[in-house]
Amino acid sequence: MLRTPVLAICGSLRADSLHRGLLRAIERRAPGLQLLGDDLVPQLPLFDPGLDTPDRMPTAARELRLLAEGCAAAIIASPEYVHAPSGVTKNALDWLVGSTGLYGKPVLLMSASPGQTGGIRGLAALVPTLLAMDAALVDPVSVSHAPNRIRPDGEVLDAGLDLRLDIAVEQLAEAMPVSVAAR
Repeated sequence: MLRTPVLAICGSLRADSLHRGLLRAIERRAPGLQLLGDDLVPQLPLFDPGLDTPDRMPTAARELRLLAEGCAAAIIASPEYVHAPSGVTKNALDWLVGSTGLYGKPVLLMSASPGQTGGIRGLAALVPTLLAMDAALVDPVSVSHAPNRIRPDGEVLDAGLDLRLDIAVEQLAEAMPVSVAAR
């Protein structure tokens, strides 16, 4: 079975991150999708416009851009730090700004938090950047009280979240071009 490539960005560097768990949960319920690129995110240096040239671009940034261009969609799982997205998430997006990697592509934003807001403020702060990149946003997933609802290995512990993730996968697939979604 040919799997549809989807760019995956986890904005947390923690090995036991609930955000990585969200990506794993999506991957489990969408065997037709192949999540790619998350391994490159920790390798990205801080964005420097002076390096944003073909002859100076860091290898990880070049590879991330090439992956993004070849993907049909993107999923960004980002924690909220002080009412904003993580620096890791923003840095990855900064490296993609100079490309057409997200242009016109559906992007699913996800966040998890032990608190009541589920990290939605961090996701909201990403919207202007993604719209400037001409990404097509689908309904975000915000998981409040996350440690009681999902595990870092991607096991979903809550029926409501289970349903919400199913809907997110369906919406992402529906937003992909017909020729890609039919794979």
